[in-house]
Amino acid sequence: MVVSKANKSLLSSVFKSRIRNTGESSIASGNKDIAGTSQAVKDLLCSKYSSSDLEEAPLQDRVSNLLHVTTSEKSSLEKNLVLKIPSFTPKIPYDISLRSKELSPERKERRVYKKNGLSRRFAKIFRDSAQKLGTEAMFGAFDRVAKEMSVTEYNAMIGVYLEHAEKSNDLDYALGHIEKAFELLKSMRDRGFLIEERVYGPILGYLIDMDMVDEFQSFKDVIREASPGSVERLGYYEMLLWIQLGDGEKIEELCDTIDGDNRESLSILQENYLLALCKKDQTYHLERLLGIVDITNVQSSDLWTNIFEYLGRFSLDSVAGKFLWELRESDEGVTNVSELISIYSTCTPNPTVEDTILKFNKMHEELDVMPSSTSYEKLVKYSCDSNEVVTALEIVEKMGEAGLIISADILHSLLHAIDEVLEFDLVRRIHSIMCTKSVKPNTENFRSIIRLCTRIKDFEGAYNMLGNLKNFNLEPNSSMFNCILAGYFREKNVCRALMVVKQMKEAGVKPDSITFGYLINNCNREDAITKYYDEMKQAGVQATKRIYMSLIDAYAASGKFEKAKQVLVDPDVPAINQNELKSVLISALASRGKWADALHIYEEMRKAECHVDPKSIISLIEYSDSNGELSTLVQLADDLQDDTSWIDGFFRMILFAVRNRKSRNIVDLLKQNKIRLLKKDLPVETHFDEVFWAIAETEPTKVQLGMDLLRFMKDELGFVPSRKCLDFLLHACVNAKDLEHGLLVWKEYQSAALPCNVLSFLRMYQVLLAAGDSEGAKALVSKIPKDDKDVQHIIEESQSAFSQAPNKKKPKKKTIVSSRK
Repeated sequence: MVVSKANKSLLSSVFKSRIRNTGESSIASGNKDIAGTSQAVKDLLCSKYSSSDLEEAPLQDRVSNLLHVTTSEKSSLEKNLVLKIPSFTPKIPYDISLRSKELSPERKERRVYKKNGLSRRFAKIFRDSAQKLGTEAMFGAFDRVAKEMSVTEYNAMIGVYLEHAEKSNDLDYALGHIEKAFELLKSMRDRGFLIEERVYGPILGYLIDMDMVDEFQSFKDVIREASPGSVERLGYYEMLLWIQLGDGEKIEELCDTIDGDNRESLSILQENYLLALCKKDQTYHLERLLGIVDITNVQSSDLWTNIFEYLGRFSLDSVAGKFLWELRESDEGVTNVSELISIYSTCTPNPTVEDTILKFNKMHEELDVMPSSTSYEKLVKYSCDSNEVVTALEIVEKMGEAGLIISADILHSLLHAIDEVLEFDLVRRIHSIMCTKSVKPNTENFRSIIRLCTRIKDFEGAYNMLGNLKNFNLEPNSSMFNCILAGYFREKNVCRALMVVKQMKEAGVKPDSITFGYLINNCNREDAITKYYDEMKQAGVQATKRIYMSLIDAYAASGKFEKAKQVLVDPDVPAINQNELKSVLISALASRGKWADALHIYEEMRKAECHVDPKSIISLIEYSDSNGELSTLVQLADDLQDDTSWIDGFFRMILFAVRNRKSRNIVDLLKQNKIRLLKKDLPVETHFDEVFWAIAETEPTKVQLGMDLLRFMKDELGFVPSRKCLDFLLHACVNAKDLEHGLLVWKEYQSAALPCNVLSFLRMYQVLLAAGDSEGAKALVSKIPKDDKDVQHIIEESQSAFSQAPNKKKPKKKTIVSSRK
């Protein structure tokens, strides 16, 4: 999106006016940082709890009154809302949906930061408040207690406003929320609070992406005044701003402050300028600066990393080699050479993992340095990310042979990669690695190994890993036993699963809520459910959201649907979990034949504007009544907001229509959603394969529908049909004894550049037999290799099955025997 100069000027003037108008009405007051929940928040919630029980109530219940404002209260609040800042509504015909909403990698990094439990909880409180009340009403509610807000509460509110601004395509709405975030930052400054980068970084990133220069400067001034120590780091964002705007003069002005002739260490500000240039691959400016900067004078390891990542991305071997030799000869830099080699070699574009490893080894040999554990760790992670898990295992085995430390992070990368590629058998090689003395695993590594062992039904191996814990001075915990417990339940081996619980107690490990969740979830009788729930309470284990979900599923599985519904009215169930539990109830009822009840609950939630888990909506579509209306499922699919959920629900609706003879409007529905189907990174073609499979298996077979879908895929979406798609469609022609369409599908293999294999020939042979074209079948079967006994068997079975097929009029042209093998 490019903002015109006139629009930028108007934005800036309105923004500055807002700053002047709000100077005297700042939220700020006082200088004391209130830890935890402020007293004013407690006072606000006293309508639900008396003073005697307020302190005993859990935080999530103390805020439930605020999160569950009634309709009349909400209306009253919105009418009487008196914000301490005037509205920010520039009238600009400006659709910010044209600008990409995708966060840049560095912004993603800033958005994923470590927060304590209290910060996460407050962020959820404010997010839920905004969802239920609307952000305007939420701001008004919390504005009443703003004078007592702590840093934690400020940060959470700022985060919510930024999230709403980022998601919106409406300029007025987005800037209004950014303005409120600005007011909160001013309030923090006036109260003497420090503003951390994890708070201001995402906001500045948003302003940079939106080309808001004057607004950026205003935010920067407030941040600098509140946190003088942030001046150097703000230089990083300033450089990013001029890079975003393409202002070469400003970039050059900042670059001129970097002088490589003084032979002294770069200042923190200069290093931040260089860091921004590396992040944005500013080749022109970096080429000059890297030529004058003494790499040994760089103090920041982060800058070192980004410089070598940049060099790797552009394959600047000579520059990288020069820097590495300089660091190799310096006293401080030599310790980082091996790690920088791994960074450079793994950032080179489009190499194979094998080529990367060769470069890694060659550079170490040329510089005469030994690979470090840290550099090997990066190489292992790179191999795992490339799904070359066997190669990663080989690297780790060599580390063990060389006596290098194999850290818990290395094991985590390996185990995660094994899980991702579903090659669970590789976990057995981890066993031998774990016998190496240089391995430093943690309990999470053991939990992952045990879980993977159960995935391949190696329960003996899982128990062996429990026994190996003592070799590393580690103790078993409930999560490890829970993995074995879950494995036995997957195998329907209830007896062994119950034995695991007994072994936990013998080992002095107390069952936790997850343990009882598994036990309850796998009950099919009401008395057993009650038994385990009572045992849980006697053991002092607090019921969690997972427990309530397990109760709902277990009651529904045992046919006690009213009991499942009653879980929601249990007074112990936190109000904040109601929507999630209702979503679970919808899925449980729909999947067990109570579709009408599930739909009724969903409709009630929808009317109340409550959030429903997308998985529950998809369950309603998947398990819908065969006599139901397709229009209902279309509405359900439309209710799915995110693309991943929508594509799943949409095609489940299409499958329902195919299987229940409601396919008349399918092509029209596809055309109506053409734009959304063309979005990148959606597995549309895979879903089409499932639809063609359904067409092939459904009686009576709708071959014409399949041909219409094939035409839509090719002409409207520009897809090349997959082999699966054509195989299923050809199979449908067999079932329908449809030779005419069978010949058209046969030609599609050639059009899609898909060589016809033995299975394709066999299916076409069956089409000819089924349609009664014995002459064509005889000609085609002579082209099929018959070395395989299974192929011979299929041919014989086909001849037997279709021997009585009535003759049909043959098409004038049959060009099937000339197809490629």
